[in-house]
Amino acid sequence: MSDFTVYPAIDLRGGRCVRLKQGDFGRAKEYDADPVERAREWERQGARAIHVVDLDGAQEGRPVQLELIHRIVRSVSVPLQVGGGLRSIEDLRAVRGAGARRVVMGTAAVEDRDLRLRAVEEAGDSVVVAVDASEGVVATHGWRRSSGVSVVDLSKELVADGVASVLYTDIARDGMNAGAALEGTATVAQIIPTVASGGVRGPEDVAALSRTPGVVGVVVGTALYERRVTLKELLATVQTPQSGMRKT
Repeated sequence: MSDFTVYPAIDLRGGRCVRLKQGDFGRAKEYDADPVERAREWERQGARAIHVVDLDGAQEGRPVQLELIHRIVRSVSVPLQVGGGLRSIEDLRAVRGAGARRVVMGTAAVEDRDLRLRAVEEAGDSVVVAVDASEGVVATHGWRRSSGVSVVDLSKELVADGVASVLYTDIARDGMNAGAALEGTATVAQIIPTVASGGVRGPEDVAALSRTPGVVGVVVGTALYERRVTLKELLATVQTPQSGMRKT
């Protein structure tokens, strides 16, 4: 990806589209009974790529909704970036086999360097590592545990291991309409190309992120679902053309 990409989010739980607050499954709100139609709607509104999270997979530690992800892939012409529960090379292959263009690995990639290296060897720049931050420290296991590793130290390790990009989330802001974590995102983006996630309220956040060196995209969920902003408005703030990801 050479251009800044706005990713509308689809978080899957029990086959439906939901949003969580700060990753808390006890604070989930359902928005759509049909994630496939939601993906089609994002494409109609101009999305050039879509971010999908298998929340059930994140809980169970393995991809759960592969069939639904495959249905979403078949329903749109834009590529998907997919995460949630990928803990092995087999999981990575399964999600890519379902049609994901990019795969997001979190806990396993943080804790197991050998796995991380094997994933990069197998899938190259299709591998995105989730860097989930809680007060500057990386969280794992669905944000329930602390890795004890600083965000900056992990980012440097990922560059050394050939990881092409990360998905950076400030947990305290996720789903809270608190505004994007501009400073934290910029710090990570100085080290490794970064897709920002969490807290985006509207066009001003997306505009600021798109101007930040090293930030290559942003995931937006709650603000769109709560209709505080439209995808068209967000896309209009991006100064570089939306090219998205090449679908393969």
